[in-house]
Amino acid sequence: MNRFVVLTLCALVGAATLPASPLRKGEVEILKGEDSVTVQVNLKPLQPLSPALRALLAFYAMRANGGCPPGDWSADGKTYEMSCPLTTALSLGFQCSEAQLVLVKTWFKDGIPPLLLDRKEAARISRSGDLASACNATPYTATHQTIWASLRVLRGKGGEVTIEGAGDWTSGPVGDSGSFWNVGTYRLLADRVKVLSFREE
Repeated sequence: MNRFVVLTLCALVGAATLPASPLRKGEVEILKGEDSVTVQVNLKPLQPLSPALRALLAFYAMRANGGCPPGDWSADGKTYEMSCPLTTALSLGFQCSEAQLVLVKTWFKDGIPPLLLDRKEAARISRSGDLASACNATPYTATHQTIWASLRVLRGKGGEVTIEGAGDWTSGPVGDSGSFWNVGTYRLLADRVKVLSFREE
């Protein structure tokens, strides 16, 4: 990644159309992005965060981002250290840090859902444990981006949690772009996050 090659056009990716429905009873919007630069995160309504819910949100932070200024390469040149609002709010350091990857791997023992992935790729990552390949570490100056515009969380009975997400993607300054929407329901157990259902459009 050459962080000196920046295209400001990509910093102006518009936010996806947010879910039309009002917040349901008990549902909270923890992330709202106006564009790829302006992202607000508020985890206070979910406090105290259980380890399982923290891991679930860390996974969502891995798959798309937004509001991430260009970072710097580590002294050994092996890692790109970039701060993103959701990962930072979860106290996991830089985007795609070892702490973030280990947390997700520890709690998704039965595999990850195909969040912004095709099912074969999600299955491959789940088998191999190669979560680093599923982590999105692109600053808001990048030509290829996948950003969250909204993340809503609804906690139900029996440890169930539903997350509804919406966002945008772009493949370059004059390439394709579009929006996405997904909803996943999970059960937070004592030692793992279990995927109950997942749908994406």
